[in-house]
Amino acid sequence: MTIVSDTGPLIALAKIDHLWLLENLFSEIYLPPMVHRELLAKNSPEAVILDQALSGFIHVAAPPTMPTKVETAMHRLDPGEQQAIALAYHRQEPIILDDRLGRDAAKKLGLRVTGTAAVLLQAKKSLHIPAVRPLLIEIRQNGYWLSDEFLNVVAKMAGEL
Repeated sequence: MTIVSDTGPLIALAKIDHLWLLENLFSEIYLPPMVHRELLAKNSPEAVILDQALSGFIHVAAPPTMPTKVETAMHRLDPGEQQAIALAYHRQEPIILDDRLGRDAAKKLGLRVTGTAAVLLQAKKSLHIPAVRPLLIEIRQNGYWLSDEFLNVVAKMAGEL
């Protein structure tokens, strides 16, 4: 399966050195130029992991001109999210997106939306990782905001509670 990604999930997985999961779960990962620029601007420990993925299994693809319907749905989003949603809409591919406003806009456009937690759940189901909750806790410890309630819901879905 091919998928389009926004910046957040790539950074979250890179922070815990699990970006490789995307390569194992999806046949191709695309991102738009603005997301690519956001990733290149990272000056943190995960930058090396992101650079390797960008020169390997993650591809940059320019989004087309957005139809009015798409622009209207995305008017409150940042440019990276806008481009990622536009690219997913054009390609009619699912999108990995964690931001609530972005997820809502993508769903309004009829896109299949997944997020970092769902990727981890799929990775556990596919036996790429033994557990989801410890990785979500590690993501949170590395600055990605996740509520206790969210952690518990995902852990329950993973059969870890």
